[in-house]
Amino acid sequence: MAGHGGGGAASRFKTQQNKPKNMKQTIKRLFSYIASAKILFVLLIITILLYTGATLYSNILVKDIIGSLGEFNSDTLLFTKMPDPNKFFLYLVVMLITIFAICILQYLSSLLGAYISCIMVRKMRNELFAKVVKLPISYTDSHPHGDLMSRMTNDVDNISQAVSSSISSLISGILTIMGCLFIMVFYSPLLTLVALSTLVLTLIFTAIMSKYMRPLFSKQQKVLGVLNTSTEEMVTGCKTVIAYNRQDHAIKEFNESSNQLTKIGIKAQILSGSMGPVMNFIGNFGYFIVTLCGALFIMKGIGNTLLNEPLTIAIVIMFLSTTKQFTRPINEIAQLYSSLMNAFAGAERVFAILDEKEESFEKKVDFDVNSMKGTLDFEHVNFSYVKGKQVLNDFNIDIRAGHKIALVGATGSGKTTIVNLLLNFYDIDSGEIKIDNINIKDISKKDLRDSISIVLQDPVLFFDTIENNVRYGNENASEEEIDNALKFANCSSFIKQLPEGKHTILNEGATNISQGQRQLLTIARAVLANPKILILDEATSSVDTRTEKKIQNAMDKLMENRTSIIIAHRLSTIQDADLILVLDQGHIVEQGNHRELIEKNGVYNRLYQTQFKGIQI
Repeated sequence: MAGHGGGGAASRFKTQQNKPKNMKQTIKRLFSYIASAKILFVLLIITILLYTGATLYSNILVKDIIGSLGEFNSDTLLFTKMPDPNKFFLYLVVMLITIFAICILQYLSSLLGAYISCIMVRKMRNELFAKVVKLPISYTDSHPHGDLMSRMTNDVDNISQAVSSSISSLISGILTIMGCLFIMVFYSPLLTLVALSTLVLTLIFTAIMSKYMRPLFSKQQKVLGVLNTSTEEMVTGCKTVIAYNRQDHAIKEFNESSNQLTKIGIKAQILSGSMGPVMNFIGNFGYFIVTLCGALFIMKGIGNTLLNEPLTIAIVIMFLSTTKQFTRPINEIAQLYSSLMNAFAGAERVFAILDEKEESFEKKVDFDVNSMKGTLDFEHVNFSYVKGKQVLNDFNIDIRAGHKIALVGATGSGKTTIVNLLLNFYDIDSGEIKIDNINIKDISKKDLRDSISIVLQDPVLFFDTIENNVRYGNENASEEEIDNALKFANCSSFIKQLPEGKHTILNEGATNISQGQRQLLTIARAVLANPKILILDEATSSVDTRTEKKIQNAMDKLMENRTSIIIAHRLSTIQDADLILVLDQGHIVEQGNHRELIEKNGVYNRLYQTQFKGIQI
């Protein structure tokens, strides 16, 4: 957001590093996705084989058509070989049929290539999304969300466009090169060597350009991810930007990101744009050399075919046409180089996510969620998000089943970290966390999280109906159970006023209901989950005092017979807690119930007096 301060977009770009990539491995992995469309791929190969064969045969037809016109001696003004009108018209008809066949086969190959592309990308996109939702919280917390979204959208789209436009060209190109080479060698090995000399120039130029272009396209994709992250922040925090009159700063930051992307894009496009013209020049130069050498060979009587037949004008003309076809696939790849480099860079970024280690849901012990008691033990727990910067230091808690525990402390004291560790979002550095005297590392993460429900300070609701958002707590819940949960959380009254009741669709961010109503729905979700352990991360901070009082009784009922952990800033909500822990820099500095801590006249008492100055206790 705009409030990030002086670093802005420029500081983000400094973190982007170009790492060496393995293009061969990337291409190999991309082609492995073709396995999801085997039948279509086989049909594509057959179609391309027929297309390539028809195209190559058209060159031989050119030779036959010219050959059927006979041979004329300009010195004697007589035909040394008479024209054959029947063969001439026959070859013309065959040529016409071949041209129509080439047109139809080319269309079919393009169509099949597009289908294969769609199927490949669908599989990749599905795998990518499935991977992202299974990644540990530590990964998504440490990577910009805009960059992750860019990989799932822009990078996958680049792969789709490149595959649909180039898969047929690549296969056809390989077959065409092989076919042309065979024809050229058969009709004149010597002239083939002349034609291949220009190919060396092409390979050298392509290698040099590739060296400079790949890092540019890789960096372009990374910078695009940074731009998406910046845009997402601005859109999400637009109210804050406007409220603080930071529009100019937001525009400046966005422009910095956009300008960075533009500069890299211009460099990449200049280099990729030069590929086509240079390749065409090399191709035309090769065409000129073959024409010159062909004429010289005919006059000198050298360059015969493999059958030792003399080189003729018809063969040279056919050779020129075949040479053009031989260089065409190379020129096409040069024209597609930009999109191919984008696709490879995008594929590497996609595969980087797919190669990340998923959360393990294996279990070492049997754990019955329904029969658990809910005791919690933190024993000598040490933890740091960044190595060397401890967040919890030798942390110890012993929580009895059914007790209500409150965590109090300044921002950064470790309150939310305790919740993250209890849900096993992060692995602790040392020590043990136990539920019912079982180390949570030995419990399946599914069973662990099924036993715990959390109501966050910032309510999270999805673009769906109210009913389905509440059902998130228990997908098998009945209509009656959902209605009871909504009633329990005091949601029924405002839901009745909505046009479609609980079937009302919440828009993105659920902005069509109030902040307090959003929080009430997340509480209803926790009610429906019916957990043994309940975590309330400042669950009532977003509601007004009147609404807070309305839901307090419901929350008290919800916490009955459950182990509850409350992260609180409003001390009025935790005065009846069985145990209050006051945290400071990862240490418990005070503990006891409300009255005991007031009587100690320590940190908790000062916090309380700050909030309730002048109120008798």
